[in-house]
Amino acid sequence: MKGRHWTEEEDRLLADTVLRHVREGGNQLNAFEEVAQKVNRTPGACGFRWNAVIRKKEADAFHKAKQERIAKQLRRKQNSTLSLKDVIRHLREFESEYRMAWDRVSELEQELAEKKKRLREAEAEHRRLTEEWKAFENFQHEIEDRYTSLLRLFRTARRWEEQGVDAQQEPLDASVEKPEYKPIGSDAGSEKEANS
Repeated sequence: MKGRHWTEEEDRLLADTVLRHVREGGNQLNAFEEVAQKVNRTPGACGFRWNAVIRKKEADAFHKAKQERIAKQLRRKQNSTLSLKDVIRHLREFESEYRMAWDRVSELEQELAEKKKRLREAEAEHRRLTEEWKAFENFQHEIEDRYTSLLRLFRTARRWEEQGVDAQQEPLDASVEKPEYKPIGSDAGSEKEANS
């Protein structure tokens, strides 16, 4: 399920559930757990989605829900201050939300590190293949040069043989004389005519 996008219906369900829990004096952690079971996600993912995206969109509704909760508490207790028990409960709620958000951030950092590692491996593989391809091209050019030189020497030797030149007396160097180009098979044709 990692990486699955949130739908509008899931966002609406999460917003309504959290606002309901806030109005009724419940814990946001309980709201995240309730939504997590319905949308097949973790409570941490629900908490991160709420704090990172939905809470900004539902700022007015969230503020109003908190006011309604406080009003209910005031009416029930008939005083204008929260008890120490309420303060502790709010602090624990904030701590739970912070812990879930931090866990989600840690997961995202781990995913980012893994993707960076795969990217570095892919770049290294690309460099290796590029170097191998360049080495192959250099080898291919070297083979072509050697083949060209060998073919030139072979044609020079054939030309001297036809002219009756002694290879022991003349250096067999392609640079001394560049024989004219003859199509493949032309030498054989000349020998056949000479023999006839």
